[in-house]
Amino acid sequence: MENKTSKYLKYAVGEIILVVIGILIALQINNWNKAHQLKNDNQVYLKKLMIELDQNTKRLNLLINNGSNGWVSLETAVTNCDSLLKLTYKGLKEDHLAYILSANLDAGGSKLSLNNSTYEELINTGKLYSLGSDSLITAIIDYYKLCEREDNYNSGNAAVSEAASYRMEKGFLKLRLDYKMDSINFNINNYPWYFDNTSEKYQDFQVGLNEMKTTQEINLLKCKMLIEATQILKEKISNMHPVE
Repeated sequence: MENKTSKYLKYAVGEIILVVIGILIALQINNWNKAHQLKNDNQVYLKKLMIELDQNTKRLNLLINNGSNGWVSLETAVTNCDSLLKLTYKGLKEDHLAYILSANLDAGGSKLSLNNSTYEELINTGKLYSLGSDSLITAIIDYYKLCEREDNYNSGNAAVSEAASYRMEKGFLKLRLDYKMDSINFNINNYPWYFDNTSEKYQDFQVGLNEMKTTQEINLLKCKMLIEATQILKEKISNMHPVE
């Protein structure tokens, strides 16, 4: 009986050990599958982030070099404002009228409209915090906060541009409107302020031009800064987690 009991206990212990080993193996396989799935998910999100960053770079370059939604580019607007402002200090002449009437001075003051849908998905699902190192996660958060902040600043600058246009409304903008509505009967001599750099309308034109120029210079620098920040984040993602 003692011999049988001993054999039974050995058999039972062996069975328990086999079960435990089986459980451990199953857990290990499950953990491996989860780690593999997490790696795959991270690759998907990192690819989406890289696409989103490329879209932001494209958008910013569009605002700088081409313009958007019917507005001229920031480069063009700043150049035209600067050229026209310098021209007013030399004294406006009738020969300058064609350039003045055709020069686009405003690149618009709408939002930058940068993409952040992937980032929002990562935040809302909590998956941002499994993407990798703390430094990478911090870099991603800082970048999108920067975009949001500059987007708000850009919208705020729209009010400055609007005020600049209002300052020029009675003189320069009225002159432009009159020419547009009836170019055949338009006579520059009906606008004596145009030749008088001491007149209120002339000086309002100068101040408005300078405000418009300064605001758009800020927006231009902002876009260039964001392009640089976008490239830095792309490089950080590529260096720490090469996207396959």
